[in-house]
Amino acid sequence: MKKLLSAALLTLMTAAVYAQKYNVDFYADGAGGNLRKVYLLNAETKAVIDSFTVDHERAHMEGTYAGLPILASIASSPRPRQVYTTFVLDTTPTKVDFTLPAAGSQLGNVSIKGSEDNNRMNQVQADFNAQLKKIYQLSDEFRSSIPSGSQPTEAQIEEYRAKIGPLEEGLKSVFEKALQTERNNKVSLYCLTEGSQFFDTDFVAQYLEGYAFANSPMLSRVRSDIESKKLRAPGASFIDFEMADQAGTIHKLSEFVGKGKYVMVDFWASWCGPCRQEMPNVKAAYERFHEKGFDIVAVSFDNNREAWLKGITDLGMTWTQLSDLQGWNCAAGQLYKIHAIPCTILFGPDGKVVASDLRGEALAKMLEEKLQ
Repeated sequence: MKKLLSAALLTLMTAAVYAQKYNVDFYADGAGGNLRKVYLLNAETKAVIDSFTVDHERAHMEGTYAGLPILASIASSPRPRQVYTTFVLDTTPTKVDFTLPAAGSQLGNVSIKGSEDNNRMNQVQADFNAQLKKIYQLSDEFRSSIPSGSQPTEAQIEEYRAKIGPLEEGLKSVFEKALQTERNNKVSLYCLTEGSQFFDTDFVAQYLEGYAFANSPMLSRVRSDIESKKLRAPGASFIDFEMADQAGTIHKLSEFVGKGKYVMVDFWASWCGPCRQEMPNVKAAYERFHEKGFDIVAVSFDNNREAWLKGITDLGMTWTQLSDLQGWNCAAGQLYKIHAIPCTILFGPDGKVVASDLRGEALAKMLEEKLQ
């Protein structure tokens, strides 16, 4: 009995040690009476910590949670779809003010006050949002300059790219600066996750060496992206897979790749708007270079057979079409760790990667260089 009591006491003492108190005041300016409840989420694991009632646009969040500090999010749903902001949940009282986007705007304003970590998080988000607002403004100006029903000229597109480039570099620099100064706290984990799209594989892989939070589940996507980029890096050998075409005939990728031709594997889906927009460029490249030694193997992320077949017909895709109709769980997509489409990989005659994600005229220029 004494042993049982001692074990129970030890369990209670351990829980008391690791269950720490948090205190967060949240204000959703502009929510009115539409927001009745908010959820406090563990941003690293996506688990729900608790839910809280919103009264007059305010919610007081108080409780205990083990393992603080962590990155947390405030959301309008138990699923992290509508996240208002991410901050550091720790034992210091925190005040989070969020102003919902105005009509016609894509970005709200957030203020985070509390611990030193949260003050740093506040600065990072403020700097990032300032750059993002400039990008949204430039994009709006670009769209409004194009007459309704017409397409932008190549000159207009080039002018837009020339202006947007420095702004995107500004976004990158926000995260780069924070990663250098905040490596030892959870602000760096936020920056590494949110800014991973701006960094090359080598930079991220090197940053993770000896990184205190390298095993955080929040970085699972980042680690997967590193592996995906390695698989698609120039010089990487293709990985074989097999999948059925429209008639149900099973094909291996090795039937096409490594046979002396340039072969592009195109991950797409009939429901993917950017995929459909890019398809005329893909079709033009196929028609121009197929007889010279270029082939395409399209791998669809569809899960509806009729939609897949209709997409093939509507877009005039006359090359090899494969799909297991498993959507984002497509076996080939899982193998190559594809998280976004369209995604393309161009293999050379020897079966090794030449380039990936060639868009617009880039594919034709590459094939001109290789096949003319």
